[in-house]
Amino acid sequence: MAAHSERVERLIAAWKAAWEHGAFEEMDAILSPDYVRQGRASLPGQTREQFKAAIAAQRRAFDDLTISIDDAIEDGERLALRWHTSGTHMGHFLGVPPTGRRVTLAGASFAWFDGDAVMGEWVTFDRRDLLTSLGMPLGVATADTGRNPGATSVEDAVDPEALKATHSKFVTGVTVVTTQHDGVPKGLAVNAFSSISLTPPLVLVCIQKSSSTYEALVQAHHFAVNMLAADQLSIAQTFAAKRDDKFSAVPWRSGPHGSPLIDGACAHMEVEVGERLQASTHTVFIGRVVDAAHNDKAPLVYSARRFYDGGRLVPAEVTDTLVVG
Repeated sequence: MAAHSERVERLIAAWKAAWEHGAFEEMDAILSPDYVRQGRASLPGQTREQFKAAIAAQRRAFDDLTISIDDAIEDGERLALRWHTSGTHMGHFLGVPPTGRRVTLAGASFAWFDGDAVMGEWVTFDRRDLLTSLGMPLGVATADTGRNPGATSVEDAVDPEALKATHSKFVTGVTVVTTQHDGVPKGLAVNAFSSISLTPPLVLVCIQKSSSTYEALVQAHHFAVNMLAADQLSIAQTFAAKRDDKFSAVPWRSGPHGSPLIDGACAHMEVEVGERLQASTHTVFIGRVVDAAHNDKAPLVYSARRFYDGGRLVPAEVTDTLVVG
């Protein structure tokens, strides 16, 4: 890379001090107090203090972060930089729990000066590529609006209660998705389960990010889908609750790939995780079925906030939604 003016060298040094060591003194000296950093057009720009806070947050997730300037072109009061960063994902970032993955992100920044002070910059990088590197690419369904001229606004969205009532008319089985994390069994009741194809044998489950089982699933290589039998209503209620001791009174065994299999279920499958797709407040886990078994027991059925056994109502008091834990 060719030699640059003193102010450009100072900016590069300030970047490296901040991104690699969390030292912001040089950045404070070269960025104007009125500095604004622009990125995604749909979001407001960052002030100097907000930019520093964002760097600090990223360093907490990647404490070995490094930044390299691959190219820099100065033209009068403007500067174009091409850069890449690398680090190991060891903390929560963009809603993704630590994965231990080594992540490299490339981007470009376009800055403008007033004398020796940087007044602002426009930064661009592939957010989808970043999430893919974390093992969590964006899915098709997001909470964003305005992607096309015909997109509806948040205010125009369907009423949540009407949507809940509509979903309740769909009849499903009752599944408990389980995995192990550091030898500890984790699980939650899930009705957002579906087969994708038989060849290859693919299935999906959709998990809310606020679930206590979510972090374990993000880091898991395998999970199990346990399809509960008609006599396992109490187990369904246990795994629909937010509690830490869900397995304390539930008999289970480890499957061939280490996933907890609930005794007495009418069927189960172990799934090797393939893709994890970000979908707003949820993540869609897609995987290949690597083990499956079933028996002659009748399944527990869920519809309209009630449980059924082969068309017969199973007496129980049911919460507003099955999947809460």
